Amino acid sequence: MSWRTYRKFDAHVHVLPGERAAQFIASGGPDAAWSRCGTEDFLRRMDQYGIEKALLVPANDPYLYYQDPHETNRFLGGLVKAHPDRFCGFADVVDCGAYFVEHTPWILEEAVKEYGLCGLKIHPTNLHMDADDLRLVPVLRKAADLGVPVMFHANPCRLGFHDNCAPDKINRMIQIFPDLTVITAHLGGTKYLDALTGCTWADISYILPKLVEWHGLEQANRILRAFGPDRLIFGTDFPQGEYDVYFDILDRMDFTEEEIRRIAWENITKILTPEERT
Repeated sequence: MSWRTYRKFDAHVHVLPGERAAQFIASGGPDAAWSRCGTEDFLRRMDQYGIEKALLVPANDPYLYYQDPHETNRFLGGLVKAHPDRFCGFADVVDCGAYFVEHTPWILEEAVKEYGLCGLKIHPTNLHMDADDLRLVPVLRKAADLGVPVMFHANPCRLGFHDNCAPDKINRMIQIFPDLTVITAHLGGTKYLDALTGCTWADISYILPKLVEWHGLEQANRILRAFGPDRLIFGTDFPQGEYDVYFDILDRMDFTEEEIRRIAWENITKILTPEERT
């Protein structure tokens, strides 16, 4: 069987507001990656590639979404409400200086209780703080109290401040919050070995084609095998990830049908279903 035919839940997708998509189309043309981030465009792709559900995640980036995280969360919540069988979504927060510690827990609570979002996305680089920065403690405590998972962007791909999303920093927060469900995005990026030894759940968004480019298919297969099918989550980082590329790579790996079901659907479903996490 091909990955195209399996039941799939893309657990890392960016769908942007219409005005943002229009800006990308105007600046980069209709074929540019981020020009394809509109809702209807992505729904068509879901049907084309057999993506049954998708997790919409923000980026803590006011330039991709909105300056006001309440507005971003209302937008994402609106998509979930309009397409409950296709979408679920994580909440946004943005860098608001000295107000971050005080405001973000209540932004998250509002997003969960009023807008129907089911988790939190933390992008340390866009927040201008390390993944283990103590300013994150109140909002992570709120996530744990609400029983919702947290996804950390983890792609320390360059020198300098990009290292603030390194998996070893996420590992420290996992130790501080043992009652918090954490997803490490992008398999930890170039520091995937740190994610392997410490982090819990890990998605393969963005990073899978890079692993093949850097190490070849066999070694990429070994890296995913080291994490194991009980920890891996299928995701693409759409619109940056191409489904054809992902399916071509995954079809040449040695996962069994049962393992594929876990990676493609069951693991993320378990994370997003509180009664199944206990």
